[in-house]
This record gives sequence, structure tokens and C-alpha cells, in this order.
Amino acid sequence: MKNIPIVILHGWNLSSQKFTPLVDALSDIGFKVLCPDLPGFGKSSKPFKALTLDDYQAFVLDYLINNRVSQANFICHSFGGRIAIKLAVSHPEKINKLILSGVPGLPPVPKFRVIFFLILAKIGKIIFSLPFLSLFRNILQKILYKLAGASDFYHTDQSLKQTFQNVVSEKLTLYLSKITVPVYLIWGQKDSLVPISIAQQMNNLIPSSKLKIVPGVGHNLPFKQPIIFIKYLKEFL
Repeated sequence: MKNIPIVILHGWNLSSQKFTPLVDALSDIGFKVLCPDLPGFGKSSKPFKALTLDDYQAFVLDYLINNRVSQANFICHSFGGRIAIKLAVSHPEKINKLILSGVPGLPPVPKFRVIFFLILAKIGKIIFSLPFLSLFRNILQKILYKLAGASDFYHTDQSLKQTFQNVVSEKLTLYLSKITVPVYLIWGQKDSLVPISIAQQMNNLIPSSKLKIVPGVGHNLPFKQPIIFIKYLKEFL
């Protein structure tokens, strides 16, 4: 299957550069690997409007056409997997096999918890605007966003915040059961951003899926531990 190229879709607030070790390791064993900078990240230009998952899907489809790729194996991390889940349903012919790691195909934290902490963060912004407390504002806001499971939003560039909200507000649950391509879920046991309980639920919902839990690693498995990642990937590919 090495004649079928691999396309890597990176996570939110990351870029293709972060995945260079994985790209190099896959190239060394004979795969052709493509890893684009998704709009708004890396060396890509900032979008002139707030984007949706459909916009990112359109970007990926154009990218495949521009690189003369009719079908690929997709390795998708976190946010990149959101795009691929929609792509697998709307254009299954483009995907030979789909590998997902740390992908929030289901909401990783309860909605009420997110709302509570985001409201609390806004209240905190007012409180910590007081001169004698302003020094602590950023630190405490960061803590609140982390507790709400919204660390990515906290670190997101201002120009992409509405795009982030558009992306995370789209529910993907109904898409999971409609995926017909083979799916391999490779999850870090210590993933605190998208816990393995999410991977297990996704595995139950996706018809042609397999799940592998990798011990001792977290959310950044694909780019921090590429050799370990490939070890579990080889058999599936």
C-alpha cells in the first residue's frame, strides 16, 4: 500500500512543521507524505473571514487536486480529524484508510461545564481589570479556560477565535456512524485533552474501526513519539 500517499492533517494551533519528525520517519520507510499548513496556521495566510469545517474540507479537497492525489491514507491529529470525519462521509472515495489520534469526534467535556467556566472567565475579566488585581488576570483566566477544556481557545489568535467557535460548535456524532472507510484510532493513554473514553465511544459508533491505546503517552503522541506511533500504524497501513 506504499503506492498510496499519506496526508497528515495537523491539530489546532499547530502546523506542518510540528509533524516533520513523523513525515521524515514515514518517508524513510518508503511512503510519500504530504502535510499541508491548514488555513490560519503555519506558513498559510490568515483567513479574511471566519471559517467553518466545510471551508477546511474544501481546502483539503483543493489541496488533493493541486497535488494530483486521487486517494490517500489520512493521518489526522485532534482538529485535523474533525475535517477528516466530514470528508470520510461526503467524499469516501478520497480516503483509503483513516487514522485518528486525539480527535474530539464527541465533545470531550460536558457543555454545561464549558458554559459555566466561560461565564466565570468573563466575570473574572471584569474583576481582574481592577488595578491591584490586573497582574493576576492572565494567569487566572488561563486556569479557568483549562478547567473548561478550552485551552485551545485561550491560546488562539484573535483573528481565529470565531473560526474556533464555528469548528467546535459543529456536532460530528451523526457522521461517525456513516463512515464506511477503515478507521484506526490510536490514542495516548494519558491524553488529558481528549480522554480515551472519547476514543472508546467513537470506536463503538464507527462501523469499520479499531482502537489501540498506547500506554505512557498523551495527546501529542503522533509528533512527540513518531517511532512509537508508526510501530502501531504499520500493520494497519
